[in-house]
This record gives sequence, C-alpha cells and structure tokens, in this order.
Amino acid sequence: MKASMDSDVPENERIEEAAARWFARQHGDTWTDADQAQFETWLDASTAHRVQYLRVVTTWDQSARMKALSAGVSPCAIPLRESWGDQRFPVGSTTQAETTGGALDSASRPTRYNLLNWRYAAAALIAVALGVYMLAVAPRFAADRYSTTLGGVEDVSLSDGSKITLNTDTSIRVSFSDHERTIELDKGEAFFDVAKDKTRPFVVYAGNKRVMAVGTRFSVRRDRNDVQVVVAEGRVNLAGSAEQLLAAPMPGTFLDAGAVARTSNAAVLVRPDAGAEIEKLLSWRRGYVYFDNVPLADAVAEFNRYNTRKIVIEDPEIAALRVGGNFRSTNIDAFLELMQSGFPIAVHDDGDRIVLKGR
Repeated sequence: MKASMDSDVPENERIEEAAARWFARQHGDTWTDADQAQFETWLDASTAHRVQYLRVVTTWDQSARMKALSAGVSPCAIPLRESWGDQRFPVGSTTQAETTGGALDSASRPTRYNLLNWRYAAAALIAVALGVYMLAVAPRFAADRYSTTLGGVEDVSLSDGSKITLNTDTSIRVSFSDHERTIELDKGEAFFDVAKDKTRPFVVYAGNKRVMAVGTRFSVRRDRNDVQVVVAEGRVNLAGSAEQLLAAPMPGTFLDAGAVARTSNAAVLVRPDAGAEIEKLLSWRRGYVYFDNVPLADAVAEFNRYNTRKIVIEDPEIAALRVGGNFRSTNIDAFLELMQSGFPIAVHDDGDRIVLKGR
C-alpha cells in the first residue's frame, strides 16, 4: 500500500525558508543593528539554524556568475568578487574618510546618482538571493513527501524502479534530478531496495549524515543527527553531509553487505560482519520487533516507537532486567503478559500509560 502524502511542511523546511529570507534581508539597504541582533539570536537558537544558513551562503558563493547582472559589466563576463564596490559599481566614495579619519567632504559624499545605483544594486542582490532560494530551497517543497503513522509500515514504489519500505512514524522527501536520486529522511526509519543507475547515485540524507549507493539494499534509521545503517546487499558509503563543515568532519566509510554501522556525532562504529543480527534488525518490515538479551528499558523504548499507549518503567531496579523474544510490534499485551509471568514485574494499566513496577 502506498504511504500517505504528508501535507504539513516539516520544521526543517521552515528553517530553510527563514535562512534564505535572513540572507536576502542582509543584502538590502534597510539592515539595522536591531536586525543584526535579531539575526544573531536566531542563529544561536539552534544548530539547525546555523546549518541551513550555511547552505544558503554556500549556494550564494557558487552563484558568482549571477552577480554579473548587477555589477555594471557585460553579462558574459564574470566579475571578480573583489571588484564589487569599484568604479563600475559606485556606492559613494569612502576612501578619503578612511584615509584621513575625518568626515566626508562635499566632493566625496555619495551623490544622488550613486545612492540610486546602490538601491538598484541592493534590489538586484535581493532578487538574486531569492533566486538562490528558489534554486536551493524551493525544490524541496516540490519533492514528493511520504509518511507513516505510529505503528504503520508502508511501501513506496519510485519512478526509477526503486522501492522504499517506511517504518513506524517515518517521514521522507523524494526528488530526482539528472545527476542524483535524493531522499531526505526527516525522521524515522526506512529500507531502500535501489534500482541500479550508475549515472545517478541514490543518496539518503539523514540529519548531517549522507548514505550513498548505486544499486543495493539497505536501511537507515535516524535519531536526530545520528543514524544506524544496515546493509543487506551491495555496498554503500556513509559520510557527513556538506552542512557538517560546521562541526567535526566525518570521513566517508564504505559498508559492505552484512555490515551494521552506528554513528555518534562524527564517530562511526562499524560491525563489518553482523551475521544473523541483520535479519533481526530488519524484522520490522514484517511487523515484528526482536529482542536478544537486551535491557528491559531498551525493549520498552522499542515498543513505544510503535504504540500510542506508552509503557513507563517506574521502578529503576527492573529497568536493567535482560529480556528476549520475538513480538508483533503493535501487540503490547503479549509482551506484558510475558513480563508478568516470567519476571518479578507488576503491570498497572493507567489509561494512556502502562506502568511497570517491581514486585
């Protein structure tokens, strides 16, 4: 069954739009100290804000050709970045004031002609910045979005022949170009069965991590900016995305079939031959969760991923009990019955919560 299209705009897309608008405003002629203070507050509010702003700046830096439109030179010529502000783009001479330390005299004050040119230039800069926004950000709004509800497991078929299985509470965006097949994993977990196309790599972006393949079968689970990658077939490359330039760079790591990788910030832990663990980690595709001698707290956290009724451990002494078994991910009752019969655990149904205590 096809996954439902997500009509709500994800938070990270709103951040992308805000970053583009801040960049455009900075290059206008009405930027004030108050604006600068608000901008810095916005940057400091979240690492995601700084990451998305860097994206816009990077895209702008790569669009030097567009600046020729307002640099007073032929559109066929590419002006040097240092040439902005020279005689071809007058904004009022400040050389005398800077060299003498005094105020501008009447001969060096900005003329009405120069002020008009500056306003035109500012307008052109805003137009170009909005163009950058349209090129770098807007296509993501046009991407196909798919999502699952809590407890849902759905299949998505793509136009290139690839297939994606979405796990519980997962949201992705899919966009294809002539050079890349792009998947943005906004949250959750997905399994990718990739059709081979050597001219267009298949790239999954999850936070500030990037997983790239050509034709293979693998899963990616996202926990904020950290990921778990399970390779069932073929080979993938796990690396940091361009935004991770703001943090410690993560070198690319190649993962072959049978490998499981988990990241923590810039660190990567790889099990090159996970063996039977692969099928256990992918059992969610059949609607199951598998526990092999794991702490009760971990098992409870996994069940809570799939169910609206949450299990809460109120007794810390039972959280470390080791449990195992194979369960339907949405069948809490079978799991709780086993806990009561096989362990010194009391189960209390408290409406939206199920409370576990020692006995």
